[in-house]
Amino acid sequence: METPSLTRRDVLKISAAGTAAMALPLQGVLQAATASQLPASKMPVPYTAAFKAPPVLEPLHKDDVRSNIYGYVPSDYVPEAGNAHYPGEAIRGSEYLGTDYYRITEGNVQVQLIPGMWTKMWGYNRSVPGPTIRTYLQADPNNPGKKISRRTVMQVLNELPARHPTLGYVPWTSMHLHGSPSKPQYDGYAGDLTNPGQWKAYQYPNNCTPRTLWYHDHGVHHTAENVYMGLAAQYHLVDEELEKALGIPRWDRDKAAAGKPQYEFPLILSDAMFTSTGQLLFDDSSQSGVYGDVIMVNGVPWPNMKVEPRKYRFRVLNGSLARGYKLRMSNGMPFKVIATDGGFMQTAQEVTTFTIGMAERYEIILDFKDLKGAKVQLLNDGVANAKDFDHTGKVMQFEVGKGVTSFDGNLSPTQLGPAHPVMGLKAADRSAIRTMKLHRSNSMWQINDMTWDDVVESEYEYTFANPAKDAIEIWDVKNESGGWFHPLHIHLIDFKVLTRNGQPPRPEEKGPKDVVYVGENETVRLLMRFEHEEGRYMIHCHNLSHEDHDMMFQYQVGHHDIDCDSIKAEPAKALPAPELTPVLPAGVSPTPPVAEAPAAPSAEPTETAGPTETTGPTATSAPTGTSAPTATSAPTATSAPTATSAPAATTSAAGLTP
Repeated sequence: METPSLTRRDVLKISAAGTAAMALPLQGVLQAATASQLPASKMPVPYTAAFKAPPVLEPLHKDDVRSNIYGYVPSDYVPEAGNAHYPGEAIRGSEYLGTDYYRITEGNVQVQLIPGMWTKMWGYNRSVPGPTIRTYLQADPNNPGKKISRRTVMQVLNELPARHPTLGYVPWTSMHLHGSPSKPQYDGYAGDLTNPGQWKAYQYPNNCTPRTLWYHDHGVHHTAENVYMGLAAQYHLVDEELEKALGIPRWDRDKAAAGKPQYEFPLILSDAMFTSTGQLLFDDSSQSGVYGDVIMVNGVPWPNMKVEPRKYRFRVLNGSLARGYKLRMSNGMPFKVIATDGGFMQTAQEVTTFTIGMAERYEIILDFKDLKGAKVQLLNDGVANAKDFDHTGKVMQFEVGKGVTSFDGNLSPTQLGPAHPVMGLKAADRSAIRTMKLHRSNSMWQINDMTWDDVVESEYEYTFANPAKDAIEIWDVKNESGGWFHPLHIHLIDFKVLTRNGQPPRPEEKGPKDVVYVGENETVRLLMRFEHEEGRYMIHCHNLSHEDHDMMFQYQVGHHDIDCDSIKAEPAKALPAPELTPVLPAGVSPTPPVAEAPAAPSAEPTETAGPTETTGPTATSAPTGTSAPTATSAPTATSAPTATSAPAATTSAAGLTP
């Protein structure tokens, strides 16, 4: 990846001398022909590349142990006077029934984004985007009629180079599972860093409503570059029983194993620009944002997806660094929005266009039944203050066939069940009203006149708010600039959008959210409950150049101590990482690990292998134990061994205890 712009630290040095380049407000939707340095003959042609879905990653191991332990107080912790915590003390949280164990390696990979060229990127398990992880709610045998989650343990290995090959920074990382009510030490806190040559095991409770989440890098000051390089993927928390009852299109595990077509797919939207040799070009326009001229879906430029004339469900994620999208179909057909960031809406909303800011997720149903033999495009009308190019108004194409393989899951209900708990909150129940101002001052992006550097210099003590656990509050978020918008993300919690400039929220926003699009000269009122966990959590703009330069703050729920310290409770360790094998009770033999399996063939053409800097499968091959769903056929999924009917284990080779 190359860049014609200054690094953040260089800009700060120049700013101190009084000659810094300013991030000038943009006016309207800016337009230009291209941003890439590629010759016209090398630019991808829209709707010619085949759609592909990221592989679905199977766990390396599973167990079925019930517990509520999420690690231990570090052995080197020195107890303080008046503090009851002690080394080795179990850190407890919500109860779970069983654990799925994954290993995610961050490393070099080359992918063919531009026909005939290989782009050097970074991937999770050598896949760009990374593999999708799916976890399922299950019946709780101890509580009839109730469901309980499985814990996810994700062992993340940073095998990135010691420095970025062109930008020169140290690629430290911090894994954030966006949309998860994780403990602070597993939330991807910006200062909780895993350097090259280190590893960390993250633990996720999955104790929220079923939803589309995504995992991505969150390393301080370099989130934009790391995500741009490929460190992002979807993660699905699924209530399979509910999906079957609703009759909606769904990803079917049994059909995946049998190689049958699927009718639910992730759509990860992103954009990029390229050098003349096909490498990523990074230019954030003096920290305003990176706007590419090539739109990609799941890492494929303007793909063509073959579909059947029936209903499909899409989990849409805006994974761009700075680009917002206003989506519509070329023939005016409606989207049925069934879920937002925090899960299902109570009542689905039918719209012909919707806006999606960076990091927002919407689940939509499209019905192709009346389009046999036709082609229809997903288009982008753009948002204010984005930089548009010749083909950024195009996203992807659907090529509709004439036959239907299965009508299973072919409903599109309007009523989707009980409301998410946050949607039932009343403004009158709030204990506080707070105001948050998003602005730029002294060449820095700020929240209430604070930057993340201010938080660091306070030794992480400065907070925007200190609500008690389970407190209900209203936050008024203000953007008084006409020159840019800010998608604001609040970690840990879901919120309800009450109003936008005093008016009702947009139809697609009438569900639980964790990111809100704060447009130019807008004030958005949010209602939230601070549930699940205690400790310090981040608030930031999800324009990743804004976040890196320094539009982040934090708040604290309840207490802060070693049991929930974002940095000290579970620090990264030096590689090599231990084997990720749960230890079973005495007398129980471990089951063999998941066998390595090559990616199954797809009915659509895929990229061919090319030269890489490291050994192992290419980015177009499915990582070990994965299956990649396709529009017309699904490869065989590998099953993972389970340790059934095992009593509580005491430790594991990964240093983890259920």
